[in-house]
Amino acid sequence: MKLFRNNNPQVLFDRALKYIVNVLIIYSIVILTIGLVKTIYSIKFLVQCEQLGREFARVVTDIVNYLVIIELFRTFIEYFKANRIRLHSMMDPFIVFIVRELMVKLYTHNRESVGWETLVGFAVLILSMGIVRTLAVLFSPKQE
Repeated sequence: MKLFRNNNPQVLFDRALKYIVNVLIIYSIVILTIGLVKTIYSIKFLVQCEQLGREFARVVTDIVNYLVIIELFRTFIEYFKANRIRLHSMMDPFIVFIVRELMVKLYTHNRESVGWETLVGFAVLILSMGIVRTLAVLFSPKQE
Protein backbone atom coordinates (compact mmCIF):
# COMPACT_ATOMS: atom_id res chain seq x y z
CA MET A 1 0.00 0.00 0.00
CA LYS A 2 1.30 3.45 -0.95
CA LEU A 3 0.61 4.82 2.53
CA PHE A 4 3.27 2.61 4.16
CA ARG A 5 6.05 2.85 1.52
CA ASN A 6 8.08 5.49 3.30
CA ASN A 7 9.48 4.59 6.73
CA ASN A 8 9.63 8.21 7.89
CA PRO A 9 7.02 8.56 10.67
CA GLN A 10 6.32 12.22 9.84
CA VAL A 11 5.54 11.41 6.21
CA LEU A 12 3.38 8.49 7.31
CA PHE A 13 1.51 10.72 9.75
CA ASP A 14 0.95 13.44 7.13
CA ARG A 15 -0.40 10.96 4.59
CA ALA A 16 -2.64 9.24 7.12
CA LEU A 17 -3.94 12.61 8.28
CA LYS A 18 -4.73 13.56 4.68
CA TYR A 19 -6.83 10.42 4.25
CA ILE A 20 -8.57 10.89 7.59
CA VAL A 21 -9.40 14.50 6.73
CA ASN A 22 -10.87 13.44 3.39
CA VAL A 23 -13.08 10.88 5.14
CA LEU A 24 -14.19 13.53 7.66
CA ILE A 25 -15.04 15.95 4.85
CA ILE A 26 -17.20 13.31 3.17
CA TYR A 27 -18.82 12.56 6.53
CA SER A 28 -19.53 16.28 7.00
CA ILE A 29 -21.18 16.45 3.59
CA VAL A 30 -23.38 13.45 4.47
CA ILE A 31 -24.38 15.03 7.80
CA LEU A 32 -25.17 18.37 6.14
CA THR A 33 -27.29 16.60 3.52
CA ILE A 34 -29.23 14.72 6.21
CA GLY A 35 -29.74 17.99 8.09
CA LEU A 36 -31.01 19.70 4.94
CA VAL A 37 -33.47 16.88 4.25
CA LYS A 38 -34.70 17.03 7.87
CA THR A 39 -35.13 20.81 7.67
CA ILE A 40 -37.03 20.59 4.38
CA TYR A 41 -39.13 17.71 5.75
CA SER A 42 -40.24 19.92 8.64
CA ILE A 43 -42.17 22.05 6.13
CA LYS A 44 -44.69 19.19 5.99
CA PHE A 45 -45.57 19.79 9.64
CA LEU A 46 -45.90 23.52 9.02
CA VAL A 47 -48.47 22.94 6.28
CA GLN A 48 -50.46 20.32 8.23
CA CYS A 49 -50.45 21.99 11.62
CA GLU A 50 -53.35 23.46 13.52
CA GLN A 51 -51.23 25.75 15.68
CA LEU A 52 -49.21 27.69 13.13
CA GLY A 53 -47.25 29.68 15.70
CA ARG A 54 -45.79 26.65 17.46
CA GLU A 55 -44.83 24.87 14.23
CA PHE A 56 -43.38 28.05 12.76
CA ALA A 57 -41.18 28.39 15.85
CA ARG A 58 -40.05 24.78 15.39
CA VAL A 59 -39.20 25.36 11.71
CA VAL A 60 -37.25 28.50 12.57
CA THR A 61 -35.40 26.57 15.29
CA ASP A 62 -34.54 23.77 12.82
CA ILE A 63 -33.22 26.26 10.27
CA VAL A 64 -31.09 28.10 12.81
CA ASN A 65 -29.77 24.77 14.16
CA TYR A 66 -28.77 23.87 10.61
CA LEU A 67 -26.94 27.18 10.22
CA VAL A 68 -24.99 26.51 13.43
CA ILE A 69 -23.95 23.08 12.12
CA ILE A 70 -22.87 24.63 8.81
CA GLU A 71 -20.69 27.16 10.64
CA LEU A 72 -19.17 24.44 12.79
CA PHE A 73 -18.30 22.28 9.78
CA ARG A 74 -16.87 25.32 7.97
CA THR A 75 -14.57 25.80 10.95
CA PHE A 76 -13.46 22.15 10.76
CA ILE A 77 -12.76 22.46 7.03
CA GLU A 78 -10.73 25.63 7.59
CA TYR A 79 -8.73 23.82 10.27
CA PHE A 80 -8.01 21.02 7.83
CA LYS A 81 -6.82 23.51 5.19
CA ALA A 82 -4.67 25.67 7.50
CA ASN A 83 -3.52 22.89 9.87
CA ARG A 84 -4.19 25.19 12.80
CA ILE A 85 -7.14 26.63 14.65
CA ARG A 86 -7.82 30.28 13.93
CA LEU A 87 -9.49 32.12 16.77
CA HIS A 88 -11.73 34.20 14.50
CA SER A 89 -12.92 31.02 12.80
CA MET A 90 -13.85 29.53 16.17
CA MET A 91 -15.74 32.66 17.15
CA ASP A 92 -18.11 32.51 14.15
CA PRO A 93 -19.95 29.32 15.17
CA PHE A 94 -19.97 30.48 18.78
CA ILE A 95 -21.62 33.80 17.83
CA VAL A 96 -24.13 32.01 15.59
CA PHE A 97 -24.87 29.59 18.45
CA ILE A 98 -25.52 32.48 20.87
CA VAL A 99 -27.83 34.18 18.37
CA ARG A 100 -29.55 30.81 17.87
CA GLU A 101 -30.14 30.49 21.60
CA LEU A 102 -31.60 33.98 21.71
CA MET A 103 -33.90 33.29 18.77
CA VAL A 104 -35.04 29.98 20.22
CA LYS A 105 -35.71 31.61 23.58
CA LEU A 106 -37.74 34.39 21.95
CA TYR A 107 -39.65 32.11 19.56
CA THR A 108 -40.42 29.17 21.81
CA HIS A 109 -41.12 31.01 25.06
CA ASN A 110 -43.56 33.74 25.77
CA ARG A 111 -41.71 36.97 25.00
CA GLU A 112 -42.88 38.52 28.24
CA SER A 113 -41.26 35.68 30.20
CA VAL A 114 -37.83 36.62 28.87
CA GLY A 115 -36.61 39.22 31.32
CA TRP A 116 -34.42 42.18 30.64
CA GLU A 117 -31.60 40.46 32.53
CA THR A 118 -31.57 37.66 29.99
CA LEU A 119 -31.56 40.09 27.07
CA VAL A 120 -28.75 42.17 28.61
CA GLY A 121 -26.79 38.96 29.24
CA PHE A 122 -27.15 37.92 25.60
CA ALA A 123 -26.20 41.42 24.44
CA VAL A 124 -23.05 41.47 26.57
CA LEU A 125 -22.09 37.97 25.42
CA ILE A 126 -22.60 38.79 21.73
CA LEU A 127 -20.73 42.10 22.09
CA SER A 128 -17.79 40.48 23.86
CA MET A 129 -17.57 37.68 21.29
CA GLY A 130 -17.70 40.26 18.50
CA ILE A 131 -14.86 42.21 20.13
CA VAL A 132 -12.77 39.04 20.56
CA ARG A 133 -13.39 38.09 16.91
CA THR A 134 -12.46 41.57 15.70
CA LEU A 135 -9.26 41.57 17.76
CA ALA A 136 -8.42 38.08 16.48
CA VAL A 137 -8.72 39.32 12.89
CA LEU A 138 -6.75 42.52 13.53
CA PHE A 139 -3.91 40.84 15.41
CA SER A 140 -3.76 37.49 13.62
CA PRO A 141 -0.34 35.98 12.90
CA LYS A 142 1.08 36.53 9.45
CA GLN A 143 0.48 33.88 6.80
CA GLU A 144 3.44 31.60 6.20
